[in-house]
Amino acid sequence: MLEIAATIKLAVAGIALTWIAAIILMPKRQTLHVAWAVFCGGLTAVMLREVFGEALGPLTPVLLIASCGTCSVFWLVARSLFRSRAPVGPAQILIVAGIFAPAVIDQALLAARAPAWMPPAELTGITDALYGFQGLLSSTVLVLAFWEGVRGWSSALPVNERRMRILYLATFGLCVSTCVMLLDHGQAPLPAEMMAGIQAACALAILAVVSVAVRYRTAHPLPDETARPAPPARDEDRALGERLRELMAADRPYLDPELKVATLARRLREPEYRVSRAITAGIGEANFNRFVNRHRVEHARAMLADPACAGEPILNIALDSGFASLGPFNRAFKDMTGQTPRQYRLACGANGGQAPRGLAAE
Repeated sequence: MLEIAATIKLAVAGIALTWIAAIILMPKRQTLHVAWAVFCGGLTAVMLREVFGEALGPLTPVLLIASCGTCSVFWLVARSLFRSRAPVGPAQILIVAGIFAPAVIDQALLAARAPAWMPPAELTGITDALYGFQGLLSSTVLVLAFWEGVRGWSSALPVNERRMRILYLATFGLCVSTCVMLLDHGQAPLPAEMMAGIQAACALAILAVVSVAVRYRTAHPLPDETARPAPPARDEDRALGERLRELMAADRPYLDPELKVATLARRLREPEYRVSRAITAGIGEANFNRFVNRHRVEHARAMLADPACAGEPILNIALDSGFASLGPFNRAFKDMTGQTPRQYRLACGANGGQAPRGLAAE
């Protein structure tokens, strides 16, 4: 069991290092990517310390300090996943620094040979107070990291957003409660081999699930929380919204991948700002892109459910529906239906060409 646990921990370290390399090579990095890279560095340090122990020699103090970047920086990762505005600021940096500080001070005292010139009782009191403070802050940020996934929850969230949050909360909650509460850092009445295996599995699970969450958030950024709410709908907004719906149904301008608000405004002979307001206030869509993509996805759904298009490649259906490429089509389709285009087509085939129930646009 110990050999299996060590293998899993080395695999976790390898995946984490791969993430760090990938983020370094990114042409454009976000706060989420930086926080995730730092967390991966801390996780790598933890895994190496647990596998190799004192055999690391002079690297041990460095890895001990770097290990503080797990609980603390994971909170910053969670904030970056679920907050669109200023997820990391001076207050958060100060709290994270407070978690790193005890390990730094402890190693500094050892480097200064404090045990040789400081009374043992005094040295023990200092280190106990430091690590007690660290434990309090670490427990707090673990709770806050869980809360970030709950914060902003709404039934109005896209299907995949809700699924991602549920997966994050279930995995994080189960793994943290298992490692912190049940195992209690090695004090649970379980064989050491079993505890090592459980801890390794928890580390791998969190790394895998949050890797998926990071990739999802990179492809699906949250809307700006500070954006102004849509103005209240007026009669003229609703009327223009109806005209806009009629235009989309009759002429299907959404099939043009280059469609812009200005194009619709010209065809309706209205100012652009009024068309934009009709989309958000009159129709109730989040924005122009969401409004257009909803029509494109509905067009694609009809083609995928049509037996006459059964042999048509999905790429062709994406292009025929107004998408410029396959990637945005797949993301928009799954975001609005909860299924990939291929899954949707298979479900339609199983239903005799009828669209599956429960997949109407939200």
